[in-house]
Amino acid sequence: MIKRAQDNARRTRVAVAIGVLLVIAAALVTGLALGFGALREIWQEQCRITDPELDVVITNNKDQDEQRRMVQPEIITFHFGLTNGANLATVPFADLREKLLGRIPNVRDLKIERRLPNRVMIEVIERDPVVRVAPLKGKADTGLVADAEGIVFPFYGNVSALPIVREASKPGTQPGKRLTGMSAAALRLLEAATALDLAGFSVQEVDTSHTDYLLATLSDYSRAKIAWERMGEDSRAAHTSLTNQLTCLARAIGARLITQPTLWNATDFGKPVHVYAIDPARAGGQ
Repeated sequence: MIKRAQDNARRTRVAVAIGVLLVIAAALVTGLALGFGALREIWQEQCRITDPELDVVITNNKDQDEQRRMVQPEIITFHFGLTNGANLATVPFADLREKLLGRIPNVRDLKIERRLPNRVMIEVIERDPVVRVAPLKGKADTGLVADAEGIVFPFYGNVSALPIVREASKPGTQPGKRLTGMSAAALRLLEAATALDLAGFSVQEVDTSHTDYLLATLSDYSRAKIAWERMGEDSRAAHTSLTNQLTCLARAIGARLITQPTLWNATDFGKPVHVYAIDPARAGGQ
């Protein structure tokens, strides 16, 4: 009985000791948490914007050409809430960046750099228009353009010198979406024609309404039916075939055997390539 009582007393002391240690540990954890929270508040307090003109630096890749800039610094300031007194430590930059990229298709990228304690630098990289995007019939300047990646976005600067991709499907590719199908092929055609820089040969616009070829309007108002191997792909084989087609077409036009505007056929991409002119009287409504 005595031994049993001693064992019970020992267990009680151990339990009490464990309980005391747990209380002490909890108190230490609570103290550490409170201390960390206080230190965090002190640290975050120095991250507040005190002078937006100095603490917030917003640059744009089009600063050298303000007429082509669509996204003004005020849009960025408002979106991120970078006003006087805002705490940079609590601004969810990553989340807000993704939301802005999804909302404003003109912006290709947004680079954000925090400089502790209270300075932030944001670089806005806008898309560069390379083609105008328009319906099959009607005016060419719709306010929509596409960049080299095929992303469609609104643009209200002077783009009258850019070539046109005329989309057959309605309502056409919407802002923020990428050109697909024959419209994407038309973009690749226009880019290839520009890159080749063939003497006396340039494309003004491309009709995408046909399923197996593109109808291009050339600088002399002649038209050309153009097709190439794997024209629905953005591959090396497709690019090689397209380059060959355009080179042969430019060579045929440059021979000056036909001086008046006509309809050219460059849809045969076999070996050798066969490019020929179609009698305008037989071209019909093509």
